[in-house]
Amino acid sequence: MKRILTLIVVLVAFSMMVFAQGQRRGGPPPAMAVGERPDPTAALKNTLNLTDAQVESIKTLMTTRQQRAQVIQSEIEQKRQVFEGVLNAPSPNPADVGNAAIVLRAAEKKMQAESDWFMVELKKLLTADQQQTLDNLIAARTPIPGLGPGFGAGMRGAVMRRP
Repeated sequence: MKRILTLIVVLVAFSMMVFAQGQRRGGPPPAMAVGERPDPTAALKNTLNLTDAQVESIKTLMTTRQQRAQVIQSEIEQKRQVFEGVLNAPSPNPADVGNAAIVLRAAEKKMQAESDWFMVELKKLLTADQQQTLDNLIAARTPIPGLGPGFGAGMRGAVMRRP
């Protein structure tokens, strides 16, 4: 029974690694990799009918999100390297691989928590009508202009709750 559980942990960990490798290879489209990027808040301003003051507050919030996400991403990369190291050892110890996978997954969950935090803080800056528009976009799984990938399309229902 213990061997089966260890095998399952190793298979899950390997699947996570393969998925993560595929995600990292995606990268930005070539058109976005060269030159200046458009102001992301301009599209968001139009979509949610934001005031200039709201746009400035959202820009500050987005900067904070970016800084916090960079710290988490560095942690994820470090945990991923440890995981890959124990997985690719000449004789991988299943317990070490499983533990490294669990630690890596915990670090990855911090990024989702960061996205949830950002959405809660963003909603605090919006009027009730703007929050409803945002909730409708999320419910429709529509990508939200100006918030980047992952916001709107694919958002979990939990972040749709009002703070």
